Amino acid sequence: MNTAPKLILAPLRGVTQLTFRRCIAKHFPGFDEAYSPFLTTLAGNRIKATHLKDVMPEANDRLPLVPQIIGKSPADFKVLLKALRDLGYNRCDLNAGCPWPMIVKRGRGSGLMKDEFAVRAMLDAGCEIMGDGLSLKVRLGIDAPDLLLKRLEMLNNYPLAALTIHARTAKQMYEGTVDLETFSQCLEIAKMPVVYNGDIFTEEDLAKLQVRFPKVSAWMIGRGAVRDPALPCRIRGTLVGDARKELVAFVKEYSECSKAESCGPSPFLGRIKEFWSYFKDGVTDGDYIWKRLRTAKTFEDFDIALAPFFS
Repeated sequence: MNTAPKLILAPLRGVTQLTFRRCIAKHFPGFDEAYSPFLTTLAGNRIKATHLKDVMPEANDRLPLVPQIIGKSPADFKVLLKALRDLGYNRCDLNAGCPWPMIVKRGRGSGLMKDEFAVRAMLDAGCEIMGDGLSLKVRLGIDAPDLLLKRLEMLNNYPLAALTIHARTAKQMYEGTVDLETFSQCLEIAKMPVVYNGDIFTEEDLAKLQVRFPKVSAWMIGRGAVRDPALPCRIRGTLVGDARKELVAFVKEYSECSKAESCGPSPFLGRIKEFWSYFKDGVTDGDYIWKRLRTAKTFEDFDIALAPFFS
């Protein structure tokens, strides 16, 4: 296995927001950087500070951050990029990989890749503002895994900082297996640094991928790090002390901070349930806890559901 692989925390909307990033960087510091859950472009010439709350630099001091943007209007894209540049960011990512059907249908996320002219317009706008600090996150395609292959010659003309490829189609969402053969073809054609994303859940998963794809510049991990927040430390071999104790401390701090930020039990439980929908798969008795948590409606319900974990 290659030494010191570059590890990037993937953007998972509803999960890897600021609080999660701060907690994982404190308790399991193994990621080199993170991509933020996407910021949506807005019509108009001004961006309110509340829209940028998750990416404010002073709050993101524990883990270097690359803000990610989703949209299809080049003019609105430039306005948001300028606002981020004014905050001091010289790196931003364009989301052209979100697989959710309603987003794809509207020509954003993975849907953006259907229209070559739309992709060009967004990249032209992005590079005008960010220079070579713009990166792109994509999937192999929408219904079939051949769309990215058709777009790579065009993408190679841009000075992209990186191209992150989730090795699935949008139609697959997160189901089925990753398509490593098509990813390999893309890797050979791409002239920019390529980041691999998809189904890294253990140290062994990454080790196998590193052997097969030595040209990959970095590895992006999302669901695997939510299921097992200690994974980046396991990969680096830096996990020391009582891992179980540290994991409990991580969940406790994440829960307490989320509660303090939420206006009542409903938004708090919405965030916690989204986190536990992934986290349960890596926890002893996770299904039992999840069964109780998913029907929780009050703070007391939460305390009762999580009691077995915290004990």
